[in-house]
Amino acid sequence: MDLISIITINYNCYPETIEFLDSIKNNLTCNGYRYEMIVVDNASTADEAALLKDRFPWVKVISSFQNRGFSGGNNLGIENSLGNYYLFINNDVIIEHDIIIPLLSRFRQSADIGVVTPKILDFDTHKIIYAGSKPLGKYLIRIHYYDDNVSAYKSFRIPYAPGTAMLVKKDVVDRVGPWPEIYFLYEEELDWCLNIGRHGYEIWYESDASIYHKGSITTGKNSPLVQYYTTRNRLLIFNRNLKGWYKYCSIIFTLGVSIPQRCLKYFVNQRYSLIRATLLGGVDFLRGIFYQRLKPF
Repeated sequence: MDLISIITINYNCYPETIEFLDSIKNNLTCNGYRYEMIVVDNASTADEAALLKDRFPWVKVISSFQNRGFSGGNNLGIENSLGNYYLFINNDVIIEHDIIIPLLSRFRQSADIGVVTPKILDFDTHKIIYAGSKPLGKYLIRIHYYDDNVSAYKSFRIPYAPGTAMLVKKDVVDRVGPWPEIYFLYEEELDWCLNIGRHGYEIWYESDASIYHKGSITTGKNSPLVQYYTTRNRLLIFNRNLKGWYKYCSIIFTLGVSIPQRCLKYFVNQRYSLIRATLLGGVDFLRGIFYQRLKPF
């Protein structure tokens, strides 16, 4: 029987993690599988790990002595897991049905499938916000999702899966390697999925599994932190995954066009902290400064 290691990360979000764990406990049926629940506390400022251990004795709570970011937290969960599948899922997610059954069912369609991801709906509006990833262009400049009812109710192969929730075979991690910690936050799932695809595995969107996502509780939807890491890490995506002309065109376009356009928009809207964070992201990429930025934005 398959053992699913469900891995989520907590960072100063104890109330959201409680709601997430309750939804897991109330909706997973263990019909044809077993699961272990792993929460990695990424060095929360309060001792939330102890609170989680007391409230949820059935959960394996792993305390990190430092904030290792999204990739590092997931990798710490992998190191403490026993499953032959990993479900990486955000703690600001709520499930209302057993998503494991349809996700596992998709894997059984082909031995080549390495990753399966569910439909994502907005927690507040219940509007579909993710129903599969659109094809990637040669330059990786534009990243688009399907969010329509037509795509929502059919399953298909996709180029990459969002980090919000994805079920991954243990064999994939053993062969491809763990999450790339160089990113710290944002874009790491795209890099990892591109690497998984290069190793010959298929990535699928499964329409029969759905989750509700609250979104960006820890970092804020448009904060300096988000702007810094998304700017720097998208450039890093180009550098690590493109070659020759495509790589240099994407980097030059981003530095010379995309970043100035964003900064102009932030200037007009008097969002000066976002200008600084965006420019720092570009500068740190050029300087080769990656992982977590320890200096303030």
